[in-house]
Amino acid sequence: MADDVRQVLVQLQSQQMEASRQLAAVRAQLGARERDKKLTTLTLREVEQLPRDPGQAAMYRGVGRMFVQESRNNVENTLREKMKDASEQATVLDKKAKYLESEILKAQSSIRDILQESASRS
Repeated sequence: MADDVRQVLVQLQSQQMEASRQLAAVRAQLGARERDKKLTTLTLREVEQLPRDPGQAAMYRGVGRMFVQESRNNVENTLREKMKDASEQATVLDKKAKYLESEILKAQSSIRDILQESASRS
C-alpha cells in the first residue's frame, strides 16, 4: 500500500471515530431531553388534576435552594414551555444524529472502497 493511501485510510478512520464519538454524545443528550419531556408531561398532568380554586392548592416553583409561590397559570405555562423546548431540542438532536450516522456510513463505505481497490491492484 502506498503512503498516500495509508494517509487517506487513517484520515477516514479518524473521521469515522470522531463521528461515532459525537453520535454517542448526541444520543445521550437526546435521551436526557426525552426524560425531561416525560417528567414535565407527568408533572403537568398532576398539576392539571389539582382543584382550580386558588385557596385549595398552592403552587410553588423551585428556585435554587428555595421555593417561590406562583399562580397556577404561571406554573402550567412554564411546564408547557419546558415541554415545547424539550421537543424542539429533541428534534434538532435527532436530525444531528441522522447526519452523523450518514457520515459514519460514508466513511465506512470509502474505507471499504479504498481497501477493495488496493486489493485488486495487488
